[in-house]
Amino acid sequence: MAVSKKCVIPSRPEVFLQFAHLTKEKNPDIYAICAALKRDVALFSAVLAAVNNPYLGLVQKITSLEHAVSLLGINRVFSIVRLTALRNSLSEIGRLDRFWDTSEDVAYICSVLSRRFSNINEDDAYTIGMLHDCGIPLMMGNFEDFKSFLSNIKGENISLLHGAEMETFGSSHYNLGFQVASEWNFPKGLCSAILEQPNYSSFLRDTCEEKLQSRMLLSILLLSKEVSRKYRTYWRVNQPDTPIISDMEAPLNVLAISEADFIEFRDEILLKMQA
Repeated sequence: MAVSKKCVIPSRPEVFLQFAHLTKEKNPDIYAICAALKRDVALFSAVLAAVNNPYLGLVQKITSLEHAVSLLGINRVFSIVRLTALRNSLSEIGRLDRFWDTSEDVAYICSVLSRRFSNINEDDAYTIGMLHDCGIPLMMGNFEDFKSFLSNIKGENISLLHGAEMETFGSSHYNLGFQVASEWNFPKGLCSAILEQPNYSSFLRDTCEEKLQSRMLLSILLLSKEVSRKYRTYWRVNQPDTPIISDMEAPLNVLAISEADFIEFRDEILLKMQA
């Protein structure tokens, strides 16, 4: 087994730290918050993109950052900015277009699934979809041969992948994902869901009430990843149709979804994604 080494975790950028400080004040000053965001074009653009998302159904396009923050609310803006800042920090490792494309697919499915079948905050569901594999760029940045390792792995079973990473590198991208999400102060329940992916079967059967949100987030994630996998392998006739998890019953039970309802949901999403 490989000897574990201390891996480098990206620090939070100064503009984000200043923004976070401003949002935690007793009476947040929207103009001061917007002034901080305007120092970073990526953060500025992310907030405007979110408020102009067709899902919100606004008649006129919003171009004022102050107006956008007022409409979205401080909490949602904070979620958008934190996620964007972390994504930008991880992207400094190299070109990760395919990685983020897959993450965005999973995040989209997570948000739809949470809205349809749970009372989980849709922003939290979207965030775990974006971050569930955020340890992969960190593994690439810390281990030179991790990319070739991934290309040689057969199948997408998350428990087997975790075991192979631990055996080869002494760490796994699930562990690193948990570390970076924790250090960036994402909600504890979300961080736990990232960490427990390889141990999903036993974790989802835990009846501890304090872990309910984590179990629901993880269940939403696993089902969404399965829909995404189905979409990505739809046209690959030579690739085996092997689910990423062997115990589909566990996440379905947590969300109280029948297998028939899930298959109907999956096929509906697949039709929209293929359109």
